[in-house]
Formats: sequence, C-alpha cells, structure tokens
Amino acid sequence: MLDISAIRRQFPILSTPMNGRPLVYLDSAATSQKPQAVIDALANHYRYANANIHRGVYRLSEDATAAYEAARSKVAGFLGANASSIIFVRNATEGVNLVARAWGERNLGKGDVILVSTMEHHANLVPWHFVARKTGAVIKEIPISDDGRLDLQVYTQLLAAGNVKLVAVTHVSNVLATINPVKLIVDAARKAGAAVLLDGAQAAAHLSVQLSVLDPDFYVISGHKLMAPQGTGAVYVKAERFDQMDPFLGGGDMIKNVEIADSTYADPPWRYEAGTPDIAGAVGFGAAIDWIQSIGMDNIRQHEERLMAHAWERLSAIKGLDILGPKPGFDRAGSLASFTMDGAHPHDIAQELDTQGIAVRAGHHCCQPLMTRYGLMATTRASFAVHTTINEIDFLAESLEQIIGKYSVHEHVHFEPVGTVEAGLHDHMEPDDELMREVVMDHYKSPEGRAPVEGAQVEWVGKNPLCGDEVTLRMRLEDDRIADIQVLGRGCSISVASGSMLAVRMKGRTLAEAKALLDGVKQMLHGKPLPAGLDLGDAEVLRGVKDLPVRVKCALLPWTTLEESLTVTGADNGTKSN
Repeated sequence: MLDISAIRRQFPILSTPMNGRPLVYLDSAATSQKPQAVIDALANHYRYANANIHRGVYRLSEDATAAYEAARSKVAGFLGANASSIIFVRNATEGVNLVARAWGERNLGKGDVILVSTMEHHANLVPWHFVARKTGAVIKEIPISDDGRLDLQVYTQLLAAGNVKLVAVTHVSNVLATINPVKLIVDAARKAGAAVLLDGAQAAAHLSVQLSVLDPDFYVISGHKLMAPQGTGAVYVKAERFDQMDPFLGGGDMIKNVEIADSTYADPPWRYEAGTPDIAGAVGFGAAIDWIQSIGMDNIRQHEERLMAHAWERLSAIKGLDILGPKPGFDRAGSLASFTMDGAHPHDIAQELDTQGIAVRAGHHCCQPLMTRYGLMATTRASFAVHTTINEIDFLAESLEQIIGKYSVHEHVHFEPVGTVEAGLHDHMEPDDELMREVVMDHYKSPEGRAPVEGAQVEWVGKNPLCGDEVTLRMRLEDDRIADIQVLGRGCSISVASGSMLAVRMKGRTLAEAKALLDGVKQMLHGKPLPAGLDLGDAEVLRGVKDLPVRVKCALLPWTTLEESLTVTGADNGTKSN
C-alpha cells in the first residue's frame, strides 16, 4: 500500500490554498502537477549544466548532451522501446502532426482510408484532416457503443472493405476513460496491411506501456501529463517506418551536410529534432520517469483503480448525475470520471467547485465528435493522480451534493436543461454584488426574448467552441430598426442570462443604437470604461465576469452572435437576408 501522505508532501503546489481552502487538484488529465524531484532537476540544470547540445567541444556542453540523451533512454525504457526510436517533441499533439506530415503525406494517396474512432481527441483528428485534404485520402469512423467501447465488429468490417492504410486511435479516452484493446487493434490492422498510430497521452501516466508487446508503428505521449515539465513529449517510431518518413522541420542539428542547393539529413531520431530543443525540459522528463518508476506503475494503477471504484460509488449515487464510459473494470482506467448533472452546465459546476478549492475540467475536452455522439455540449471531468486521496473524492461528492440543491431544471421550449440557479460568480464579485447574482438568476430562470418572431429576415447561430454553448438569434427588421428579436440559448447560466439581457435592450433599437450597445458590452467585459451616457441596463451586472476569461466568452456569446448576424447578412449596411 502506498503512503499517499508521503507522496503528497513531494508536490509543493498541493499545500497552496485556493480561494482560502486547501487545493483539491482533480485536473491531472489536462496537466499533471510536478513533484519536487522534477522541479529540482529543472533548476539544477539551469544552475549547473546549462549549455547547448550535440555541437559543443567543452565539458559543459558534453554534460548537457549526456543528460539530454540519458533522458531519451529513460523515456525509451519506460515505454519498452529502443532509444533510437524515440523522437522528442513538445507534446502528443505535435507528435501526431509529425507523423501526419512526415509519414502520412508521403505514404497516403487518393482513396486511401484512414480509420479513426468517435472518441478521438482533436489532436488525433485535425492532423489527418490536413493529410486527407492534401492527398485525397478518406477518413472513416470506428463507432462506439453507448457505454463507450469501440465497435470492434465495425472495425473488422472496415478493415475487410480494403484500402485501409492507417488506423489512428487513442489508447485511453480522455473523456470516457475507456482502455481500448490496442493489441487486438494493432494485430488486425497489421493483417490488413495498415499502419497504426496510438495516442498514448492518457495512457502513459496510468498504465504500464510496453511497446515491444503492443507493436504499433507510432506511439505518442505528452510529458506534462506524466509529471514532466510542460513542453515535453515523445514519439515512438517503429524502426522500419523511418525509411518511409520525410523530415518534419528543417534547420540545425537534423542535417549531415548542407550546400546552397541541397542538403542531406542526420540519422533518426535526430533527423526529426531541428534546432535547439528544450534541453531542460528533457532533463525534467527524465527525472519524472525516475520518480514514477520509484513509485511503480503497478502501484499507481492499483491506487487509481481504488479511487475510481470509490468515485463511481459516490458520484453515481447522486441523483441526476451520470458518469460517461464503461463501469470500473479491466477496460476502464482509474484516472478520470466525466459526468453530467441534470439542469447544470459543466462551466457552472466547475466554477462552483472552484469556490471550494476543487479544480476540475469543464467543456468538450477537445472531443466534439464524442460530445455529438452522446448529444452533449460538454461534461465536467474529475481526473486523478497518484497523489489523489479518497478524502478528496468524498469532498468532491459532498460538494456536488450541495451544489445540486442550488440547481433547477431549465425548461424553456426546444432546449435541454441548462445552467445553474446560482450564477457561479460569487467568489469573484465585489462585496455589494448580491444584486448582481439576483439579476443574473432572474434572467436565467425567466429569460426574455423566447417568443417566436413572425417574418424574421435574419437568423444566425453562434457557438462557443470552448464549451459547446449555442445561441440562435432571429430578428425582424423594419427599415433600420430591430422590430422584434428572439434569443434562444443553450448553455451555461451566464450565457443564457446574457442572451435575455440582450433581447431586452435590443428590441426596438435602431441598428446604430444596437451597435453602440454591442460595443459597450464588449468594452465592459474587456475591462474598459463605458462611453458616457451609455445605458446597458441589466447587462451592466456582467461586469463581474471580466476577470474570468473563460466566462467572458460565455457572456459575450449572444452579443457576438448578434454582431455576426448583422455583418454576414448585410443588415448592418442596409441590406437584409431572407
């Protein structure tokens, strides 16, 4: 059994209070906290060993080079690979892009099939969009079940249909916590003649990964998710694939010889590491591997599985709370739980939890296709690490139970329940801002501008890509005046309330007056003073979110939707769209 108290003492940030409370850090899937050993490794590198690598003929440079290459060997050993197969990158996203550019653009052609799954992070989708547009390759989807498992029958059928050249799937889902059967996936793809890229960003910190057993062609990880510094990551490349890859970036250190009109390249993996790398980051990466191995991956996994079992029991007992993904078991990682709560938007939940010192993630987690699959805008995600305790899980559950009492179902026509009765602003407001909460709550619970607009000439949908909030705006214009307006919001309490305030202020206004109000709201939310004499009405209470960049986007969404609708339809210059 691990001594979690002793482990926690090695993380300085865990003793830092948040909002006057002890920090409960439950966002390790976004980035991990760093143990003192990693912090010391970074500081000591800059204090005693800072020099450029591979080219210096003096001792300091030679020491820095040795430390950098030792880190490569540590990462390789951690993954069960050879050091010559490990390329250092900034993160897993850059790793996928490297493979897409260096291998994909050279080896994929028109009609070739790339298989990806519904649960992929955008980092394992967007680079393949680039490749498909450039080469004519086709992207096809491996669907998932309602409980978050890959449909292996469809996967087999897609392979059998032929022309599949690449399978790109995640090892562990960053939303569902599903552990995909990657060995089976690799073996089936290999028989079909396809290469396989595995996204290991959410796996490497929580599972024992042995690439000599899994045998993918490519495997990418982010160092910052496994206790290493931000800006570190690695790509594993199967040895025979190097001959099929072009360089990723050009410059110093990745070359053998350079002439005016041509150049030849260094051997792998240095061929793919142009310029001065993050040497200190790599040293810290190596220190993180040392630290994790001192704890033991099996011990970490067992601890996290206990956390997950307890979290599942506590959270699933909360009425109206649903956890995504498989139930705890062999195919669910113990590292995270994404959930929804009836009537509550994830942004509101996360901000309420923040007042208790609990840090969680809220949004679509860069998995919009997955959100679409489940009919969701976003989820709240609590993610764990070796320093997470059972008591912290209990505190999370108790806090959610208290929060849910403040929520009411938002029952406006055509829209799912959204928002929280409490606006989620209170810890960031001035002392006399009780009125602000009341105004936002009133607009949230009874929003204006929901009635249909007869004869609307303008219709526009605005979206917040960060969390999936959506606003549909319809207007009827008479000459240069907004005769009637409808604002239908599907999002957090701040977004819904802001849309209601907009509807009140805009109805009956001239387009010039509307633009002045719009500009005023934007100025206010960016911390600038309002023009003299400009009356924003209830919208002035939104000033309280100006110091919260994520919530500023929520508050602005209805207003930017109005701005876009007028600009794109031509209504702002005297023309109207039917």
